[in-house]
Amino acid sequence: MSKQVLIILFSGLVGLAMNIAHPATPAYLRTLSISADMFGIIFASMNLGNFLMAPVWGNLGDIKNRKYIIATTLFFYGVSQFFFGYFSNIYLIILVRFAAGFFAAGVISNGLAHISEDPYYETIRKRTISSFVSFFAIGGAAGYYLGGWVGTYFVGQESYVLFTQAIVTMLVVVFFLIFVDVPNFNHQNKARPSFINQIKQFKTLSKPLMLLILIAVIISIAHTNFSKYLDLYINDLGYSSKDIGQLVAVTGLLTLVINWFVVPKMIKHVKATTTLISAVIISAVFSFLTFYLDQTHIYFYVYTFYLMYIVGKAIYEPTLTYHLSNFDEVSPGMIMGIRQSAISLGAVIGPLLGGYLYKDLGVGMFYILSLILVVSAGLLLYYTKLRGEYVD
Repeated sequence: MSKQVLIILFSGLVGLAMNIAHPATPAYLRTLSISADMFGIIFASMNLGNFLMAPVWGNLGDIKNRKYIIATTLFFYGVSQFFFGYFSNIYLIILVRFAAGFFAAGVISNGLAHISEDPYYETIRKRTISSFVSFFAIGGAAGYYLGGWVGTYFVGQESYVLFTQAIVTMLVVVFFLIFVDVPNFNHQNKARPSFINQIKQFKTLSKPLMLLILIAVIISIAHTNFSKYLDLYINDLGYSSKDIGQLVAVTGLLTLVINWFVVPKMIKHVKATTTLISAVIISAVFSFLTFYLDQTHIYFYVYTFYLMYIVGKAIYEPTLTYHLSNFDEVSPGMIMGIRQSAISLGAVIGPLLGGYLYKDLGVGMFYILSLILVVSAGLLLYYTKLRGEYVD
């Protein structure tokens, strides 16, 4: 297989490994008698670790061996997930979830940084970035489906799904070390900077880039809560983890089609900011319709209107990644780490707010998320004016 195919396949396998436990997680936490608001805190703790460490791991990959950084962080992510299934104490669960995010932050940020800096991808970078992001999503969908299927055999014993996830993660680490070529381009810096010096790189960010990062955080709040609380909402309506897994498998296939056939053409022919604004508006409109209409037909709506929301999201994510890859204010590892941190910060804030909003408002929480996307589209329009010109 070619180098491009292997790095894309690796992204899909990482997505699969990191999502196996998700469809069984609500049921698992229910067996531990954990409330919906604590569910938000547990999920947010992982993303807090991701938020804090993504730029650091990305920067470390710039100056050290990026392949070893990816392998090490993925390995310890798997260890953390094993202990997530092993512990029943709420505080230990929060701790290992934080550890999972701490290590997971190093995988995707360094994978994208590798594609951004390796001359091998010079003429195929747009498609490779789009494919890397899309295969992570389709792998995640496959992971959801696999996790939902495994979960049907361990009803009331969902910890075994987490143990399965840990084993699969270790197998992905082995695959990566043997087959994936990630050359060491540590020319950016010759000495490892301190943590403080790493943080100081943020001072070089322009105002438009800082605004774009803020917008990414806000959109991540909406995307995260749609994903996580749709799972919980469907579970509360009496659907099984298998039903959740099947839905996410369909959304993953749709994401693959959009990212493989649509996004590269849009990146080539349409300005990135125009694409971003359009994608966010599509997601806002159809997510609102999904949850505003008569909820006795919710299963029909998630396979129609919600899939249109997924179309918008599938266009937005790789387009944002490619758009960011054109900024040269900081190193590739740092810019992709910042991207991951922005997504993770939204995934920290989102569940913390979502846990309480869902508890008090129920389906009304989803209306608020759609409104957040509308506001984000307006901010993206302002970003295009602030920047003054497009970076495509």
